[in-house]
Amino acid sequence: MAGEPSPVAPLSATPARPAALGLGGIAVMIAVAGLNLRPLLTSLGVSLEAVRLDLGLSSAAAGLLAAVPTFCMGAVALVGGWLIGRFGTGQGLRVALLLVAAGCAARWAGLHPTVMFAATLVGGLGIACGQVLIPVVIKQYFPDRAALMMGMFTTAMNLGAALGAAATPALMDGAGGDWRLALGIWAVPALVAALLWPVNLERPRGDDARALPWRDARAWRMALFLGSGSIAYMSLLAWLVPFYVAQGHSQAQGAALLTVFTGAQIAAALLVPPLAGFSRDRRPALAVTLLLLMVGVAGLWWSPEPGGVLWAVIAGIGLGGSFPLALTLPLDYSATPTEAGRLSALVQGLAMLMGALGPLVFGVLRDGFGFSAAMLFLLLAVAVSFLLGLTFRPPPLSPFEEDAR
Repeated sequence: MAGEPSPVAPLSATPARPAALGLGGIAVMIAVAGLNLRPLLTSLGVSLEAVRLDLGLSSAAAGLLAAVPTFCMGAVALVGGWLIGRFGTGQGLRVALLLVAAGCAARWAGLHPTVMFAATLVGGLGIACGQVLIPVVIKQYFPDRAALMMGMFTTAMNLGAALGAAATPALMDGAGGDWRLALGIWAVPALVAALLWPVNLERPRGDDARALPWRDARAWRMALFLGSGSIAYMSLLAWLVPFYVAQGHSQAQGAALLTVFTGAQIAAALLVPPLAGFSRDRRPALAVTLLLLMVGVAGLWWSPEPGGVLWAVIAGIGLGGSFPLALTLPLDYSATPTEAGRLSALVQGLAMLMGALGPLVFGVLRDGFGFSAAMLFLLLAVAVSFLLGLTFRPPPLSPFEEDAR
């Protein structure tokens, strides 16, 4: 049945031949690419209130601006199979990183709302392509270390998020409060990563990568699971700093809190996936991490003073631990890199479209009812993710794995 776990082929039997730079080089470039897939988001998050005021945006419009990259992640992921078939992972990821660089650079001229939205759209498309293609590279070159490599990739993204959150306020101060320069400068590392990315990677082998598993009930369940968690993640990236500033703190203190939040994610993404790798059942680790996320969000809502840093750390650990495990689920249920790409594309596409609603709905609730209603919305989203995470039983052992036991 489509909704039940299917046997998984031996993952370590047919890894792709490494490119000229070797497996170690590919692993390094995966991390370098990941570093550049989040500064576009967090640099806007720490400067969102300044951008909103300068451009004359409402909270709802600011939430929509913050949601644009996530809408891109969803829409592009749904055509991820076409990306894989048309460009492969080599050329595809270079194009993705060039789009990120172009989007960041265009923000330099973002004193008009239309320009700012267009620049964010271009950068969001690049992030979206990268998030679809990197799991395919991992499945292709590291089939028996997928959870570990996905944890490394997620850690790199979180580190990039932390760098964006920590450096952007200092860049704004150095530019006399000009947020355009502070947002545009992130084009430089993205361009360097694009030029360094190896374009000669093998194309994934397997069936037609363009046909997504729309009728797979388990894929829809994965999408709802990842999507409900993404609502909390994207909302906190966009609105944590304005929320903290509304409690009477400075912009710099809000940026520091976002940096702490992303730093906790880095630590959890490094520690949780290797520990969870000892078991084929992802549910215990998902339950613990999502409970921590719920506690952190509830603490930020009910007691932002004086425990804001503590709640940010707890929420960051929960998010940082659960996110790489959620991204690993499609790999657990896939037999080939192509199948992993198709399943990841559908799951991430639907999930990111859900996640894009987070900053927008948060902004609407803030305008209409205040921050308390918006934080309740986040808490309910995490609760839904927790309940769905308990439904993913490990797939049956393949004959190869049974023989190896």
